[in-house]
Amino acid sequence: MRFDHLLPDVIFQAVEAQGLRPTGSLLPLNSYENRVYQIALEEDAPIIAKFYRPGRWTESAIAEEHAFLEKLAEAEVPVVSPLALKAHGTKTTTLGRLDSDGVIIYFALFPKFRGREHDEITNDDRRWLGRMLARMHNIGEHFKSSHRLQLTPQTYGYSSLEFILSQTFLPADLKQSIEAHLHKALQLIEVYFHKDMKVIPLHGDCHPGNILWNAQGPHFVDFDDMVIAPPVQDVWMLFNGSEEEKREQREVFFEGYEMFRRFDASTLILSEPLRTLRMIRHAAWIGGRYEEPLFQRAFPYYRERRYWEEFLLQIKEQISLLQEFS
Repeated sequence: MRFDHLLPDVIFQAVEAQGLRPTGSLLPLNSYENRVYQIALEEDAPIIAKFYRPGRWTESAIAEEHAFLEKLAEAEVPVVSPLALKAHGTKTTTLGRLDSDGVIIYFALFPKFRGREHDEITNDDRRWLGRMLARMHNIGEHFKSSHRLQLTPQTYGYSSLEFILSQTFLPADLKQSIEAHLHKALQLIEVYFHKDMKVIPLHGDCHPGNILWNAQGPHFVDFDDMVIAPPVQDVWMLFNGSEEEKREQREVFFEGYEMFRRFDASTLILSEPLRTLRMIRHAAWIGGRYEEPLFQRAFPYYRERRYWEEFLLQIKEQISLLQEFS
């Protein structure tokens, strides 16, 4: 288990090493990929401690995530930035490191942010969100990133396919069909990704659950999937409902977005290719974590036939959509 050594005493020691005084109250927060806790302090507001999954990102890649957050905060884009930590001598950093029995776990501390996901998004909210996301993309366009993943058919698609096909949990009689249809989908997707495509560092997982609202408006959280990709990657997950409803939502959103940044509307055609890549990557992601009880509870049918039958059906539906727009 990746987090076997992350016991309460270890967590509190890491916090105390920063000159903070935890009360002993430790509240786990929802997170599949990392371990995130709310920690009460004796003389201050609670903080959020995030312990990154060992081996997923390099120290340099996480440092770039934090540097991006710092740039966004400096530009008054509403994000929740990590707190400065003590390091060697008088230096400070935002990234801490635990070494427990040879397992390296990086961590960061964040102020507790009071906000919630919006159940009902109004047109004013969409314009507001558009303005904020455009400002984020303006910062991303000038942010130099050399350690974050670039979203391509290879990194999100073919690599995930290779993993899926290597696993024994894939039903033998479905394997050939799944392989053929995933290859077909990826071949259709490759057409949309060309060398002149404009890509920038951005949030990468910008769905409504990662946007919290309070009286000051929308705030972007959880940049763990920060990626280099076309700006539409941060846009396509924000709309829902029928095609007519999504069209109306997009129109209002871009009224706000284009107050600060031009959006290339032709890239909206990438929505279904990006959705398909996300589906393939998600299936591989579950499999790569499935030895953990948390994932077994969350995805109990993953190793059963019905999961892969439904996955295959979804990919066939995506192929039809990709062919329709090609």
